[in-house]
Amino acid sequence: MRRLSTPAVPCSSNKPQTHGRASLPSLTKLSLVSKSRRAMGRRSTVSGESFLYSESSRLTAGTARAPTQQGEPCLSQYGSNSLSIPSKPAPLLHFSLLFSSTYGTLVVNILGLFGASRRRSGVFVRASLPPLCPSPQQISSRRRSLSPDLHRHSFVLQVGSVEELRTCTLRLAVYSKDFSGLREAALGVVDLSCEQIDWEPDTTITFTRQLNPTKSKLKKSVSSQETLDHRKSLVCEPRVLGQLFILLQYQTLAQRVKVMVRKAESLTKLTRIPGTPDHYVVINLRQGGKVISTKETKGASGPNPVWNAPFLFDLPPGDIIQLPLVLEFIVMQGRLYTKSTVLGRVLIGNNVSEAGQGHWKEMCSRGQIETARWHSIQD
Repeated sequence: MRRLSTPAVPCSSNKPQTHGRASLPSLTKLSLVSKSRRAMGRRSTVSGESFLYSESSRLTAGTARAPTQQGEPCLSQYGSNSLSIPSKPAPLLHFSLLFSSTYGTLVVNILGLFGASRRRSGVFVRASLPPLCPSPQQISSRRRSLSPDLHRHSFVLQVGSVEELRTCTLRLAVYSKDFSGLREAALGVVDLSCEQIDWEPDTTITFTRQLNPTKSKLKKSVSSQETLDHRKSLVCEPRVLGQLFILLQYQTLAQRVKVMVRKAESLTKLTRIPGTPDHYVVINLRQGGKVISTKETKGASGPNPVWNAPFLFDLPPGDIIQLPLVLEFIVMQGRLYTKSTVLGRVLIGNNVSEAGQGHWKEMCSRGQIETARWHSIQD
């Protein structure tokens, strides 16, 4: 009874004295009050010194917990902790060199590659020793990374003497392939000047060097420039569009020309739409650049169409050799679902190409005899 009549909590001088029971319900009530106060502290919005101190104390866990002085830039600590990301070190190549005085060779043993990514399916090394051995030699690994058990794989470079070896630079380029094995990626390169090495015959020297990044962007730009130059050269070269077989006959008494479009071979397809396009030929008789008569064949499908279509063109009065007459054969290609387009043309007559002038003069000189020739279709 004396214990229950005494106050449960010591009373302070500032607050009025209260008495209560130190029973289990009172303890439960106190615990609920403390929990509610902590929840309200989390929900409440804090600012100023308390906010900076709480945030900095959370991020600098494990250090001395001291109250933040007024005016101290605690936000800089927050930013520095969030942005301090450790940089990944470059891979290291472990190798050894051995100069054989008996054979005059330099033996390069690849001992291992450390710090490389394991997302690659194969790693290989290319070694060169310019100017004595400028062409690179290559060894590869079937594993994802080079391991110390590859010491049996080595490069043997013919150098001759130590004096000749001192004039060279050893270059070890490390590459990797993706899981498909089709694409290569340069991991880095090690350039080692042989002049700075103290060579002792038949003595193994071990090195561990960091891989330097290669100029992959420069190589990409050079390769793209080569591709662009190759495309330009293809554009400048004339395209092979096919051939057209034409028969001509000059009918002197009737003052007209018989033209027969026989067939064509190896016509180029201008569209990627599936299907076989149709071809037809438009024949124009021009005088001084002006069209005075026009004929047209029917359509024939395939890259080697056959028309066998004869036409008669009446000629204007005058000497056929002196008149500025030209026969223009325009080969049209029909596209599926769209309109036709011009594949190319052939010109026969005066003031044209050598082949066109030759066929025209042959027709005029042979009278009633038919002359037939193949003509290349021009763009």
